[in-house]
Amino acid sequence: MSSGGHTVNLVEQLPGVGSGIEPLVSALLIVGLIFFLSRVALRQLANRPEPLIPEKKLSLSLVFELIAELIVSLGDTAMGKRNRKYLPFVGSIFLYLFFLNLLGLVPGFSMPTDLVAFNLGVSLVVFVLYNYWGIRQVGVATYLKHLLGPVAFIAPLMFVVEVVSHIVRPVSLSLRLYGNMTGDHIVLKIFTDMTKFPIPIVFYCLGAFVCFMQAFVFTLLTMVYIRMAVEHEENH
Repeated sequence: MSSGGHTVNLVEQLPGVGSGIEPLVSALLIVGLIFFLSRVALRQLANRPEPLIPEKKLSLSLVFELIAELIVSLGDTAMGKRNRKYLPFVGSIFLYLFFLNLLGLVPGFSMPTDLVAFNLGVSLVVFVLYNYWGIRQVGVATYLKHLLGPVAFIAPLMFVVEVVSHIVRPVSLSLRLYGNMTGDHIVLKIFTDMTKFPIPIVFYCLGAFVCFMQAFVFTLLTMVYIRMAVEHEENH
């Protein structure tokens, strides 16, 4: 029992593997916020005289339209137009991570993305879904054939390499997001503590840009993994 207790304490002391309910509360808060904002944006869109024509003034619905346009444009480039059916998922991932990252800029709130365990949970969802979609799209045999590589005599080695590569992906996604977001917010705190208003506003703007870029990179890699999974037939 004592040894188990020491193990738990040691794990909790690892960077980015903290315990507590704050990250979960923050994550649920963001889910509720996105749902609320999306409902407001849909209501604004429904009340617009010409829904297909963008508004000239800034509104919540216009912001969501710009985000949707960004995701569609990025998806067409990274996955191809034939794979647009996966855009709702990757778009949700982008919004979720972007808002979670921004939450770290709000004093008094916990940012879940500075925990490796939380990021790993999101990455594992991506991992499970892109493999599932790949198998459903091309079949088990074709999917496994891709893991064996094009040369028969090195197929066993290639299989091991490909499996390890797939396993490393969620870990890589988690650590990249954790490292960049943690570093960004540490630097932001240091510089804002050293300066006085209005100079910290500049650093908050830079911090918001980093929040956007990290969500963008995570989403882009998710798109790449999905395309690699669902288009094996073209490679063989």
